[in-house]
Amino acid sequence: MTSDPLLVVARGAVLFSMAIVALIGLLFLMLAPVMVFGRLDILAEVSMAQGLTASGFFGIGAIMLLVAAMAGCAFLFLRHLLRIIDSVGKGDPFNPVNAARLAAMGWLTLGVEAISVPAGLIGAWIASIVKAGGDVDIGIGLSPSGVLLAIVLFILARVFRQGAEMRAELEGTV
Repeated sequence: MTSDPLLVVARGAVLFSMAIVALIGLLFLMLAPVMVFGRLDILAEVSMAQGLTASGFFGIGAIMLLVAAMAGCAFLFLRHLLRIIDSVGKGDPFNPVNAARLAAMGWLTLGVEAISVPAGLIGAWIASIVKAGGDVDIGIGLSPSGVLLAIVLFILARVFRQGAEMRAELEGTV
């Protein structure tokens, strides 16, 4: 493995990000049932003046589960990225496994985008039942940058696949 400073920093940043994403995912996964099953206790403690009803807690619990799913996708995305970084450090980035990893990263990106739609819809529904102090703007829909990232990852997967095929052909002729 090389001691390229860029790869060392990238690897550290990805490992740190994986830890944060795992922590967020686990936290939201553990808190979602509390919001659903403990809603009556929470409502007893919280003022009803804001308009949040017991059914709103189901929505909050659903959003928490969706965020946990997005965190799971992000963790898998980062794990693939870490393995690609490691293969670059070993001097073997153009291989079919990395092509498959890049394609998987593209699908994970689209998965996060798809999950964000129902999360936004539920968030908008909760905002409509809560008496907010002002206008609440909830973004619903696909992020153009997320879709663009997925497209770039799918293209890179093809480039890596073709690079691996070319390398195999070259090794066969030598």
